[in-house]
Amino acid sequence: MAPRVVKSGPRLTEYLNAVKSPEPLFGDVQKHVLDKAAKPSGRRQDVIHPSEMVKSDWCHLAAYHRLLLEVEPAEKRKTTFTRENIFEEGHRTHSKWQRWLTEMGRLAGDWKCWYCGAVFWNDTTPAECHQCSAPPSCLEYAEVPLNAGPLRIGGKADGYSPHDFALIEIKTLGLGSLRFERPEFLDRYTVETDHGRLPDMTRLWRDFRRPLPTAVRQVQLYMYVANHFEDLPVDRTVFFYDFKPTQETKSFTVTFDESFSEPLIEAAAAIIDCLQTDTPPFCNINGRSGCPSCVEFKETNK
Repeated sequence: MAPRVVKSGPRLTEYLNAVKSPEPLFGDVQKHVLDKAAKPSGRRQDVIHPSEMVKSDWCHLAAYHRLLLEVEPAEKRKTTFTRENIFEEGHRTHSKWQRWLTEMGRLAGDWKCWYCGAVFWNDTTPAECHQCSAPPSCLEYAEVPLNAGPLRIGGKADGYSPHDFALIEIKTLGLGSLRFERPEFLDRYTVETDHGRLPDMTRLWRDFRRPLPTAVRQVQLYMYVANHFEDLPVDRTVFFYDFKPTQETKSFTVTFDESFSEPLIEAAAAIIDCLQTDTPPFCNINGRSGCPSCVEFKETNK
């Protein structure tokens, strides 16, 4: 068997650190996780994801190339063991809230049967698989598909409650999220201690009173797609936030305002027009010079 080759970069550093771990089993776990992360994720490359559209650095030219090729640049996903651990914790948080809502009969969406492979929609907790009649123990919640077919926008909401006409978004909040999206908020609650400057967790969580901006933009786009393309009546999104340092929770509600999403919908329509005419758009981030996202496609296609 040929030896495994790991390309240079952040992942190589993580991989070598795992090899040098003083506890062999811990190092083996890290290598296992990094090996899994290096494989194709299965994330669709033939659609524009709302999570990318709402970012300030969303490049229309990069989106055009990805839709045209239906592939990400080879080096697009750089990861570390810590990052993969954060993702895994997020998945567990999602499962917890979705399980509670399922037990209450308040969760609609797609369900997957692990016995026959069928995926079907149900407005509440299903009593059995619609295809093979397998019991609920064989069923797993598969969330809420939100697709705008003509615009090739595709994503998933964490949940939908028909009783409340609400989408559901489940989030974890850590210092990293605040450092990236609201550094001024984090600085406000950072104090001098005998161990250096540290955040006052109690006051910070007490004064955290609204979802992070990117999350708000994303759910507005979800609600736009739900109402205009999926015939899913939605007038708000309910957020459940878990605070990582203390495991405390909060809930917020964001009401639907389609004006938030109209510029993004127009941009997606323009990208589709460019695909149909085989005319690449200009990079909207850095003009003719290009930004890191679209330049990466140029490097990949050399």
